Amino acid sequence: MEAVVPAVKKALRRVDPVQLHFLENCVACAACESVCPYTPISKLYSPVNKAEELRFMYRKVMTISGRLLGPLVHAKIPKTEEELEWIREVAYRCTNCWHCYTVCPFGINSGSMISVLRTFVDSIGMTPTILKAFEQFEASGRFMENEGLARVWQQILDQAKEAVGGDLPLDKRGAEVLYMPWLAEAMFVPDSVVNTIRILSKIGVDWTMPSKPLAIRPAVGSVTGNLEQKKAVLSAIDSYLREFGAKTVLLSDGGFPYPDLRFEMPGVVGRVPEYRVLHLAEFLVELLREGKVKFKAGSDKVTWHDPCKLARAGGVIPEPRILLREATTEFRELPHHGAESYCCGGGSGMGCMTRDLHEAMGQLTGMKFELSERESEFIEKAEQAYIKSIERKMRDVKESGAEVVVTACPVCVETIQRGSSLYGPEVKALHLATYLVDRIEPA
Repeated sequence: MEAVVPAVKKALRRVDPVQLHFLENCVACAACESVCPYTPISKLYSPVNKAEELRFMYRKVMTISGRLLGPLVHAKIPKTEEELEWIREVAYRCTNCWHCYTVCPFGINSGSMISVLRTFVDSIGMTPTILKAFEQFEASGRFMENEGLARVWQQILDQAKEAVGGDLPLDKRGAEVLYMPWLAEAMFVPDSVVNTIRILSKIGVDWTMPSKPLAIRPAVGSVTGNLEQKKAVLSAIDSYLREFGAKTVLLSDGGFPYPDLRFEMPGVVGRVPEYRVLHLAEFLVELLREGKVKFKAGSDKVTWHDPCKLARAGGVIPEPRILLREATTEFRELPHHGAESYCCGGGSGMGCMTRDLHEAMGQLTGMKFELSERESEFIEKAEQAYIKSIERKMRDVKESGAEVVVTACPVCVETIQRGSSLYGPEVKALHLATYLVDRIEPA
């Protein structure tokens, strides 16, 4: 327990004026309860209840009343193993989807506070083993030395070469577009990478991409609350982008790498980057408006699932819809969409809390994820919560009448496909690039 107090202080160093507003001004109105993907599992997982665990520490360390009166004003520092386990549990019942933020009448982002809580969990050595392994692997920069991971990446390159009928323009300096796929995309949604490459080749833009992925999915430290890892990984990516003279950095991953690179990067590197960061959806809409691409419209019954980090945290809401309305005559919205879209339940590492992923990653990498009895119980309970959280999203999909769900986040693709098999309806979950590749052509 000696590590607890230093860990509390480390986490609370993240408190800035914005976090102070989040900590001080909640009135417990419970407006956020109805939108959190984990409240249906238990009201103990409501955003207010989860964030309260950070407020307990904040009051004890940073307020006069908390220092003097302690529990009388709900101020305390965890002292038992049971309390620490509970904090880890609630910290990993959050996807940081920002939906609590958009519905809060006072503009309080409970997910942001839970991210601070994860810094505490990380500092006491209780980050889930699989996420810690990803984080350390990514920070080392040596993950491509692993035979299994190197094989996955080479397979992507080989498939892409075959698809475009020639060599890929790897590590080319001064290209107009620098496409940045991550290793996680290659592992979980390889078609998204191959089909983004096909689109870039098909429409004739001047593009390049790294010969090796620069990260597993940057930055894993954003998920675990390890800001030192986040800074190191993003700084290394920035160095590569500057070295190769990137003008437009293109992402196919619409999860947390998008806000990390587009909005967090300036604060990390201490300057406004010379390059701009766009998601594939934004980039293609630009080309469409410039008259450089066109689409052959089909008649698939298609809907769009907004990845939380792309939509609520990134504002990329109209662009995917513009593209899909060009690509099909049967586009339809989900009942909850745009800024009010339901989270799928798998973000911020929650989709990693499954036993089958532990087994698959162990087989792929040759690593052994040895879990204590207590962590095994934690993973089992987290997996049950994750699976339950998907059901709400699938009800929305069913109501839409869609037969194809298009999205842009590898976790969303995996989660919605899992949800289809668990709860129905029978739908295909596809990445945006995969859906558009055979419908787009140069104008």
